[in-house]
Amino acid sequence: MTKRALKKLCLIALLLAVSGCTTSRAVLAWRQGWQSEEKGNNQAALRDYAEATSRNGKLVGAALNRVRLLAVQPDRREEATLLLDKTLKGFAGDPEVAAFAAQWALWLGDVKLARQRVDAARAPGPETPADVLAALEGARRAVLAAEGRWADAAKSSARETGSATLRAVVAWNAGDVAGAAAATAQAPEGKDRAVLQAVLARDRGDWPAVTAALAALGTADSDVFVLTLRAEAAVQTGQTDKATETAAVAAGRAPADPRATEVWAVAQLAAGQAAAARDLLAALTVRGGGWSAWHNLGIAQVRLGDLAAASQAFAQAAQRCPTCEPAVHNRDALKRMGF
Repeated sequence: MTKRALKKLCLIALLLAVSGCTTSRAVLAWRQGWQSEEKGNNQAALRDYAEATSRNGKLVGAALNRVRLLAVQPDRREEATLLLDKTLKGFAGDPEVAAFAAQWALWLGDVKLARQRVDAARAPGPETPADVLAALEGARRAVLAAEGRWADAAKSSARETGSATLRAVVAWNAGDVAGAAAATAQAPEGKDRAVLQAVLARDRGDWPAVTAALAALGTADSDVFVLTLRAEAAVQTGQTDKATETAAVAAGRAPADPRATEVWAVAQLAAGQAAAARDLLAALTVRGGGWSAWHNLGIAQVRLGDLAAASQAFAQAAQRCPTCEPAVHNRDALKRMGF
């Protein structure tokens, strides 16, 4: 071997060694980031992930971890968005990046963008890690759910990957009560699981169980949905004062929420305030309320002695739900009375 060839070979070896060393140090920094997170030192983790990606731009996992940690800091969310956009420019087809970006879009409320991002993912190969496959499957299911395609989301859920909470929501919306209950049992403790338990209990008419499930939340974490569910349970268990008060708060926070308004009206009916209930329900039906809003309006009008108006309300309810026995029964009963 000539001196020149030996020098060239040494140079190649040196370049390979530097490259391998850089990659190893990048991976080491990535792992150090995880360790920093486990210790609760997110600022150190951010520095570690930044070092990892600066040494090896292909470590998308480190980049996404950095985006995630930046996003939870309100004053750094713009930085997180810019970093994610930069990652997408080079790796939009990477299954891990596509899954993360789709979930990010859903977090922002942009379902169309979430669909574009999840569709951009290339087909996973045999080398794709199991956790990435689960993340991509979960993102696809979440997008389907956000699009209201519950049957398709339920088919995705059959593969039993991703969030148990999401699987429970998908199953419930697809009409699979048993599947929803099974997934709820696997969901982690917290608000989502408590609300799911309450909804399932409501569907089977177990109102004490609804109250018990929501009691675990306390009062500090009550959004409009939870408040409305609490009020509904209070009506059904005879706590009319509590029902009226809670429903009024829910309806006040979300005046355009038809369910909150209807439950408030039902609470007032239970409290003997038929005129107030009638006014709320009349306004609700003008906005296009469902059969139960029309039916409850009819009940309020009966209690106020306006049987002609009640007959019309029951007819509207029965028209919207011909299989709803209370509406059909009340409509026919008033017809027999000449109204």
